[in-house]
Amino acid sequence: MKNREATLAGTTLAGRYDVLALVGTGGMGAVYRARDRELDEVVALKVIRADLAAEPAMIERFRREVKLARRVTHANVARTFELGSADGILFCTMELVEGESLTQRLAQRRVLSLGEAVAIACAMCDALAAAHAADVIHRDIKPDNVLIDHTGRVVLADFGVAAAGATSRGELSGTLAYMAPEQTRGERPTPAVDVYSVGVVLREMLGGQPGELTDVIARATAPVAAERVQSAVQLRRSLEPWIRASQPVIEAAPLVDRADVTTVVVLAPTGDEDLIYLAEAVHEELLVRLLRVPRLRVLPRVGDIGDHALGVCSHARGGELAVEITHEVGLPSKLQLPLASDQVGSAADVIAAAITGAIARATAAATNEAHDLWLQARHMIQRDFTRTALALDLLERARTLAPDDHRIAATMAIAQGRLAFFRADLAEKAMPIASKLARETVEAAPDLADAQLAAGYVELATGNPVAAARHFRIAIARAPLLADAHEQLGRMLLETGYLDDALARLEEAIAINPNLRSARWSIAGAAALERRWDEHDRIVAELRAQGLDRSFGRARYAWWRRDWAHLREVRGTMSGLDRGLFPGLLDAVFAIFLDGAWAQQKELVLAAAAKPSPSRRARAFICQLAAEVAAFAGDRETCIAMLARACDNCLFDLHWLDRCPQLDGVRDHPGFASVRAIVKHRADAILDALYGERDLALSETAIAT
Repeated sequence: MKNREATLAGTTLAGRYDVLALVGTGGMGAVYRARDRELDEVVALKVIRADLAAEPAMIERFRREVKLARRVTHANVARTFELGSADGILFCTMELVEGESLTQRLAQRRVLSLGEAVAIACAMCDALAAAHAADVIHRDIKPDNVLIDHTGRVVLADFGVAAAGATSRGELSGTLAYMAPEQTRGERPTPAVDVYSVGVVLREMLGGQPGELTDVIARATAPVAAERVQSAVQLRRSLEPWIRASQPVIEAAPLVDRADVTTVVVLAPTGDEDLIYLAEAVHEELLVRLLRVPRLRVLPRVGDIGDHALGVCSHARGGELAVEITHEVGLPSKLQLPLASDQVGSAADVIAAAITGAIARATAAATNEAHDLWLQARHMIQRDFTRTALALDLLERARTLAPDDHRIAATMAIAQGRLAFFRADLAEKAMPIASKLARETVEAAPDLADAQLAAGYVELATGNPVAAARHFRIAIARAPLLADAHEQLGRMLLETGYLDDALARLEEAIAINPNLRSARWSIAGAAALERRWDEHDRIVAELRAQGLDRSFGRARYAWWRRDWAHLREVRGTMSGLDRGLFPGLLDAVFAIFLDGAWAQQKELVLAAAAKPSPSRRARAFICQLAAEVAAFAGDRETCIAMLARACDNCLFDLHWLDRCPQLDGVRDHPGFASVRAIVKHRADAILDALYGERDLALSETAIAT
């Protein structure tokens, strides 16, 4: 059972804070986005762990720390508002910084540029200088508490709150990896402990390779406090030369539009003078009721309601109150209610129920439309990679309608990953988006099979096949009949060389979803590598008869087979293929196989293989193609070099390495054995991650347990 402090979304706390959504959890409790009804602002609401909140001394300590933190006002400090208690829950409210934490940024990029890292460190120093001037020491500086908003502003959060977590039971305030030595010993904290932590964070931003900043970081993180930079002001001054030299820009975090709150404008009533007092009474009672509805923002003012989600107007005439509720989705709702002093409350109840009903209908309509768009997009992705961009357009629309649907985000991650593989010109933008979406989705919904599938797909694309295998295994455990997960598992088994298991898994995926086009092409490719050409020809003929063609796949199987007539035919059909797909490489490959143009095309092929891409799987694949054409041309050394480069990009396709016809002439080369040993070791590790025990390979029950 989840802790109470992590299950408050959708409730109203203290009659004032509409708890909208869980942002995250940590050692101190849970953080939510919440709307402050009194101030009509969205805030961060931190709910303190129940065991901590149960101690009277702890409550007093929190009160003291929050009061102290409120003294710190600076653009780089997240403001702390108040400490409150309601229904046995201790909480504090703070400024909500819409953006991302430094932890999230480092997880995506691993290393920041020197300019950006120094700029972030300087902003942290500015924040700490203001805090230290107010006699406030943070004591828990770490990437989790460094936030970057959608304008690029750097904000230090959790002043006072984390520090209050140090209790009389001897717990330390802070995070061990970032704590100064004297802080770990429980000595009285000074500004130098915050300086030490900034130095550690700066080193982490630079990937542990500070280079020219080595001396500055060494002085900031000196083990002996007396030998350390003593103030944030001094540390910032030491960093200023790099600020001037690099003209740094802190990249803004993406701005996420969240539809957490429905706005309703309730206009003051109009009508006959002799009835207006009753209409006003209904209006007042209605406002009272609506203010109790979670996730509802009520604006009782006259104005144009055209841009608002919902509007309510009323008119008193002839002993009745005519009410009209308008919404962006659906037809207006109209009510005719009797006006009498003994029916004021019931009239307000009826109108409030009609408003919440209209919101529910609109939400359901938006959800249904989003679901339909998601299903369309998923179908496109499964059938035809050339329609990935169109699928992404549908997914963007779906996510606008249902921003909290994790299935949509997971499918977007997969689509962006596919785009990064097939479109070299879009990979730099697409792959980071895929990684971010997959990470956020699996963190928010770890039990969702689609989230695990997306995480596996991204891990595979970025060169972590063992991690990918584990995610695919978990996806099948969560949803034993998820065809996409079976397909991904089957394809990995094909590449690692376990053909019987792989083919059984792919057939199972097809049995679940007969329209799974890519699984059939994988089986055709395996048959081609095994020189089972009758089986290959039958599968390809069936696919083409159904309109499920893959020109490039047929071309590759043709040159494996040395069927030059068919390769020429395919070459003609591919002339209109989107040239964003490995630009120039396909034409060069055709020219080498059909025209003997290795000498003319070698430079282009090697340039394509050397081109960086955030999709390591795409890089490995291009190196495989380069190895095939080099081997065909008799250039053994270049072939081995391309195999080694593919191996560096996490190649684990042992089946291709052992069976590709083009490689027959290089398998006696000493360099081939070295590459194969690495690939074999990698393939074995993947199999262990997929199944653990070898005899569990085809048992869903075993996988699920």
